[in-house]
Amino acid sequence: MKTAESNRTYPSWMTGTFGVFSAIVMIALGGILHGHYSNRWGQPDNMMEMGARLKQVPLSIGEWSSNGDIELPETTLTLLECMGYLNRVYVSKSTGESVSVALTFGPKGPIAVHTPEICYSSRSVTAGDKRKSIENDFDGNRNSLWELIFTSNDVEKSKLHVTYGWSDGGPWLAAENPRFWRTDYLYKIQTASGLGKGNVAATNRFLQDFLPEIRKIMKPSRE
Repeated sequence: MKTAESNRTYPSWMTGTFGVFSAIVMIALGGILHGHYSNRWGQPDNMMEMGARLKQVPLSIGEWSSNGDIELPETTLTLLECMGYLNRVYVSKSTGESVSVALTFGPKGPIAVHTPEICYSSRSVTAGDKRKSIENDFDGNRNSLWELIFTSNDVEKSKLHVTYGWSDGGPWLAAENPRFWRTDYLYKIQTASGLGKGNVAATNRFLQDFLPEIRKIMKPSRE
């Protein structure tokens, strides 16, 4: 006895040789896309060289100076598949204010998904209002960075001003989904500084000097 299912007719493209071929193409395309976004197919040979260039950023920039890089844990480097990084604390020679900055470089997938909301989630701080985008043109580009304020959960209730964003070698962007950019790699910048009197952070003054310096060593993805 025929069932309703057996009486059903299907479009010609779903049956026969063409239907089978279409299914194979879709499966292969899915594998290619997964390999692309998960970096299964490897990275360009020059990525290690590009990552190493981050160490060329000077220790003294304008009013800011640093004692050198602070090594990131091996587990962090593995998690990010990091192919180069800069992790420093810069101190103002004139005011004594300090800004921590981490600049990482590597495959776009891991670099894109690790954000301060994740970094600070297990620490004794509470995130403030929803992140917002702030713009600057400190390096001659129309940049934007995400801005967040964290408050410590101790009796002092001190505040931490955090900014972050990504670049493929072009402008820095406060992006929603940089993982899907058409590039093999990403740069990520993240800064943190305490809020002083009047809730004014030293970050903007620091970025005004820092961003032009790192622009000199960054390579556009479509160069």
